[in-house]
Amino acid sequence: MPKVEEFDTFYDSTSRYVTHLTYAESGDRTLTEEAVAEAYGKAWQSWGKQRTRDPLAFVRGEAFRHARVARGTRPWRRRNEDDSDVALIEALQGLGNRTRRLIILQTLGELDLSSAARDLAMTDADAVTETQQAVTELEQALGQSIGQVESRLLGLSEISERIPLQRPASIRGKARKRSRRRTLGSVAAATAAVVAAGFAVAPTAPLSPAHAQERNRVGERMVEPARPGDAVTARSLLNAIEVGRINPKRDWTTVTTVADESAVDDEGEASAEPAGEDVRDTSDDPLTSCAPRRFATDRPAKTYLREFEAYGQPEQAVHVLEVARDTQGAQQAFKRRLQWYADCAVPRVQITSSSATVAGAASPVTILRLQELTSPTRTLTIGLMQTGVVNTMLMHRADGSAAPSMAAFGQTLVEGMRLACAASGGPCTTSTKVVGAPLPRTSSNPGFLAAVDLPPVGAQSQPWAGTEPKAPSDNPAATMCDRANFLTRGVVKARGRMYVVPNDKAAPRTFGIGQSIATFRTPARARAFVKSLEKRIAKCEDRNQAATISAGKPIRGAGYTGKTWRMSFETGRKSVISYRLALVVRGATVTEVAQSGNKRADLSAGQFSQIADRAGQRLAHWR
Repeated sequence: MPKVEEFDTFYDSTSRYVTHLTYAESGDRTLTEEAVAEAYGKAWQSWGKQRTRDPLAFVRGEAFRHARVARGTRPWRRRNEDDSDVALIEALQGLGNRTRRLIILQTLGELDLSSAARDLAMTDADAVTETQQAVTELEQALGQSIGQVESRLLGLSEISERIPLQRPASIRGKARKRSRRRTLGSVAAATAAVVAAGFAVAPTAPLSPAHAQERNRVGERMVEPARPGDAVTARSLLNAIEVGRINPKRDWTTVTTVADESAVDDEGEASAEPAGEDVRDTSDDPLTSCAPRRFATDRPAKTYLREFEAYGQPEQAVHVLEVARDTQGAQQAFKRRLQWYADCAVPRVQITSSSATVAGAASPVTILRLQELTSPTRTLTIGLMQTGVVNTMLMHRADGSAAPSMAAFGQTLVEGMRLACAASGGPCTTSTKVVGAPLPRTSSNPGFLAAVDLPPVGAQSQPWAGTEPKAPSDNPAATMCDRANFLTRGVVKARGRMYVVPNDKAAPRTFGIGQSIATFRTPARARAFVKSLEKRIAKCEDRNQAATISAGKPIRGAGYTGKTWRMSFETGRKSVISYRLALVVRGATVTEVAQSGNKRADLSAGQFSQIADRAGQRLAHWR
């Protein structure tokens, strides 16, 4: 990536974050705007050096320093901040400079205590003492707990969000002008010193064109770019306040941070551990039952994981960052993890709603919601995102069926890539608008229902299994009422399959689900075929005195519509066969789903309606 583009990407992805911190430090919007511009200008002047280190730490420190110096010559003006949290700003200003920064870095920033201490050149012991003292002072000054104070600190971001930011081109231009002025001043001073000392400079031969061209290029030589992903560290992970946006009603705290930076480099030597990082051995235990392992990247360069919990609540969150060795490896890892969930065949695990993505995202984004229908039931919201060499995964898990809003979760997912994005070598996404998206495509038999779509039956402990689709000479989804023939004229392609739960006493042999799919030459023919079946079903009770038919809820989604029915047939004095039937049409394609049941094993009307709806969604992948 060219140097200018690299700096601009870094600026775009981090400047708002630095603005939040600097405003909390200064309490002055004008001063904050100046300090942030000054800090990034200095970063650009020494970008060849800063880009290979920790440019965010440099900018953060420079912004703090400029704000502190400027505040000493221009005291904070309360009259300009009447719409802000004045009491909180005054309480922060009552702390010492270093102590105030320590609190800001651990709350609005994304640093743990040790990292914040290193940023301020403190020992951990001193940082613990000063943090405890600062917490006590803030609680006493504001009359609130530290959790409430943290929430108010986060609220300052709503004010600093409105502070205008200069364009990166303007930052670079002003930095170049300052650099020229300093250079000219230095040359003038040096010339004056030479003249004053009485030195005689001997004439020299004029520079050759080649030498002159080389001299003109001084300061503009290409600097070897940092490798994508080098600047990603544990500091790029979300902190507890940022994760708390998923569910602001909870008090969130960090449980553990795990970093693995001991990957083998391209020459086969162990990579050096970066100074100051808390590097621990990481377990490869999967984070969910659908995933065979914790990380999806093959031979990752680095991996990071941070776990959070809601205080006193059965609610957790996990943020993962994986750095691949190249963009292709990162893309493969994204597809691999997504496939784990699309093909999940774990008993009692079900995708419960359509997936989502971020509108206008510059890189792949998928959000899924699943339920583990165990005891207790758990709801999982999982977000996956990839850009450049970096993959991120955000997972929220809670007991019960309640789940965070997709909007809040999507915003936090994008935030979770923000710090890593600048160093990823890929485009950064700024949009946080969550919109619906098709379910991820299964690796086998796309278009048909998948095991992860089907609900558990009774005490089911074995996974659903489906037969290989074949031409439905015997339609597995036909009932005595509709007698649907998917090999009729006008059908271009037709396939059918059965779903059963083998080797499980909870699902007897007579229990199962059949599905057939047929594509007609035109949408009109598909609709006419469905209408003819609906007429047969409506007349079924008249033709068959043993039949009882009742219509269920209609099915409607993006691009598909359908209907469901409940059918019962008396086959003897005490013998009844029951079916649930659905017909769904999407364009020129029709799918029929039928479930046979009895008193031992059956699906509820709600469960079958969800299956019918899912069948309509899956038709988007039928070819």
